[in-house]
Amino acid sequence: MSEPDEIPSPIQSRRSFLKAGGAALGAASTVGLPGLAGAKDAATGAGTGKAGGKRGGILRFATRSEARGIDPHKNLFYNVSQPLAATSQGLLDIAPDVAPAPGIASEWNISDDLQTYTFRLRPGVSFHNGADVDAAAVKWNFERIMDPKISHPFARSSLENIKEIVAVDKYTLRCTLRRPSAVFLANITYYPCNLIAPGSASENSSHPVGCGPFKFKSWKAWDRTELVRFENYFETDADGTALPYLDGIVGSPKKQDRARLVALQNGDVDLIDHLGYADAGQFRRKFGEQFQTWSVPQVGTAWIGFNLKTGPFSYQNPEGHALRTAAAHAIDQEAVHQSVFYGLGTPTNRFYGPDSPWHMPDVTPGPEFNPDKARFLLRRHNLANTPIILVSRQDFAYMHQAGELIQAMWAEVGFDVVHEIHPNKVLREKFHLGGNQAGAYDADSTASSYHADPDGWFNRSLLSTSPSTRLRLGYNSGRADTLIREARITRDRQKRMHLYTEVENIINEDLPLIYTHTVPLLQGGVKNLAGYEPAFAGPFSTAQSGIRTAHFV
Repeated sequence: MSEPDEIPSPIQSRRSFLKAGGAALGAASTVGLPGLAGAKDAATGAGTGKAGGKRGGILRFATRSEARGIDPHKNLFYNVSQPLAATSQGLLDIAPDVAPAPGIASEWNISDDLQTYTFRLRPGVSFHNGADVDAAAVKWNFERIMDPKISHPFARSSLENIKEIVAVDKYTLRCTLRRPSAVFLANITYYPCNLIAPGSASENSSHPVGCGPFKFKSWKAWDRTELVRFENYFETDADGTALPYLDGIVGSPKKQDRARLVALQNGDVDLIDHLGYADAGQFRRKFGEQFQTWSVPQVGTAWIGFNLKTGPFSYQNPEGHALRTAAAHAIDQEAVHQSVFYGLGTPTNRFYGPDSPWHMPDVTPGPEFNPDKARFLLRRHNLANTPIILVSRQDFAYMHQAGELIQAMWAEVGFDVVHEIHPNKVLREKFHLGGNQAGAYDADSTASSYHADPDGWFNRSLLSTSPSTRLRLGYNSGRADTLIREARITRDRQKRMHLYTEVENIINEDLPLIYTHTVPLLQGGVKNLAGYEPAFAGPFSTAQSGIRTAHFV
């Protein structure tokens, strides 16, 4: 990943583009599905990871975001930026390359028809209150997550394909699916399907009881999270020493990039989940001897989505595709790369960037940056000065910064663009309104989190029957649907890659959205923090890695 030599302020950088009219910048591998023999770790809890960590110490961790609540099934504990995720463990864990890994289940078998998954659980694993993590407990958890009156929609959708759950014996669990699935394993990792003690449900809103490497102590929203080491956690290092090494974690959520950076420089915290793009290059050059950094290549993918339900870009407008093509030709990805992400990450025309194990090199790019072509299309179809409402989410600066830049790019070629920045609640209201009436929104400067399995992106966000697709894009492609569904029942990784490549080609042709850039992070920490490495896509708690092996020297 490249970095600019000089780091201007984000406002100055984008204003420079606006003033110039865009001219200056215009010119591990993922684990595959096991066969019938199943998958198995080297030993029941002993690992092959790092060894020799020093016990003790409290890690002070400043993060960009905060959980909305502490019931692990009603809320998501984002495992990149919310310390509460350290209390989580699942039937399956997450490997440093974010592929599914043995967790509570040490091995599993998959039937030939991809509809029966049988898991063998580790004996002797306990919840934070001492209760056994056995097949009956996992069954209770999955059934609670599947209850629409209780669970978060994202977690619930991960289990929607389950037809029956059977606790065969104390340490054997069998899940029978409604439809064949080659992607079920990726859906049952601790994010989003973490496990809690069945007898603790009534306490979840005040004191959740999980089975992860750290136990809950206290939480005050947007103030402080306190976690303590779980002394009976099952995982060990290569020498057989119990993990984690740290005695505890204190989480300090801070929305502003600069606030986290100042806290690190002042010695108030030991680790921050993101420095901020504008500060990354300067920080490495000026403070490299005092602090260390870790690159997260792709925590997500930024894109511009179109409202295909109503309005100028929609299926209702016979010129909708021509307008979307003109909009695509007007976007200068290199300008986004430099002015929003300051040279970090990679411009992209597909969901998975070049650093991802799921990168698809044979994707055919969509319309290239060519503002003259954009102007020509608008003139040819008599579409100049078409009014456009571009929205973006308030919570993430890079989303509305990209929106500001793209507003200028579209205006430069002849669109009449208004850019609105809203909190997520207002955006969802606009998405609902935009399904029935024009004028709510026409395009969205947004991003989606990295998915360990491509099905998490294509099935949730592009399949025409997906609730998310219906809410946001309204995209409907029979060709894409057929390929996405075929990939879900295909075991062979290379065949799946080929199918998803074809889907990306269709996306770049139909243009329900325009991919713009991978979303990277740069984490920063004190020099005496050893043994810590974030996962490829940012999770800080992974199998025999991350905060589990972190220690102070």
